[in-house]
Amino acid sequence: MLGRRFSLLTIVGFVTAALVFGACSAQDGPTGQLAPTTTQGTTIPDATNTTTTTVPLSSAIIEIGPARYELDAVCAAGGAGEVEVAVNGLDVNGFRVVGLIRAFLGEPYIGLQVGEDDEAVLFEPRLEGVLPFELVDDVLEFPQVDFVTELDLATGEFVPAGIGSVTVECLAFARELPAVPFG
Repeated sequence: MLGRRFSLLTIVGFVTAALVFGACSAQDGPTGQLAPTTTQGTTIPDATNTTTTTVPLSSAIIEIGPARYELDAVCAAGGAGEVEVAVNGLDVNGFRVVGLIRAFLGEPYIGLQVGEDDEAVLFEPRLEGVLPFELVDDVLEFPQVDFVTELDLATGEFVPAGIGSVTVECLAFARELPAVPFG
């Protein structure tokens, strides 16, 4: 199920290749507004790697149970109203947070990795049910997401992580996210 689930290395590769470190913040508790966007841009190579495009960093807020992550984001338009987003930042404890969000009509996906190496935790939506999203005025929202960890695609078993939401404000769209630097 390649389209449904990406390996941790794929998610880290997307974000590492797509983002230049910008100012990131994370805080507990709802504020009701999007993360402050940085003035720093992100340079993304085009498909031929001959030129680069600088796009403003967009912002994302991902809530999972009581946890809240305010992250920098790079949005790419997939065509036909579909959007793909790479996110990057730090949590309140200083752990690295990376993720991939796909608002695709046929198969939406959210993957958020908190921490690195052996201490990394991957949050994904449960396999059951529809993962509804809405894209209005360049704001992408997944309003009710049942997040889990340790999702086993073969058996469907998981560990509940909490109900949450995803909100991404896309300030600009790249043509595509860069290719993952490994297979």
